[in-house]
Amino acid sequence: MHRVITKVEAQKNLLLIATFADGEIVCFDVKTMFEKHPVFKRLEDESLFNKVEIDGIGYGICWDDDLDLSADGIYLRGEHIGKSDPDQRIILGQSIAEAREEKSLSQRQLSKNSGVMQAEISKIEQGKGNPTLLTLQKLAKALGRSVASLLI
Repeated sequence: MHRVITKVEAQKNLLLIATFADGEIVCFDVKTMFEKHPVFKRLEDESLFNKVEIDGIGYGICWDDDLDLSADGIYLRGEHIGKSDPDQRIILGQSIAEAREEKSLSQRQLSKNSGVMQAEISKIEQGKGNPTLLTLQKLAKALGRSVASLLI
């Protein structure tokens, strides 16, 4: 399972506050990267550091083409400082993606088996969709699961 960042904020002293889909709030000190990865010293430029943004679907953060950090790395190496309400759409999407991968199905194959358009499956798995109960029932049936098991 990949961790997903839903929000990131640059703080003073090269600290990042990242909120994850599971609700965990993590403080990450970018200075810890300097010795092993000197390229991160470029972030001492406050104007660059403050440009931090979440990559496309939240599997990491980036500043430019040369500087990025994985969500998993931040989650594992950062200090967990709190908890917020988890983003249920992202958790549902991860659950569906994991179930699909366990069955060794592509999104296209799941689409064919369920009757749900591939584009909609992609949005749901990215946590950007808002599936109806009927859509969840179709996906669950095609995955050999109950709807409840996808929601847990």
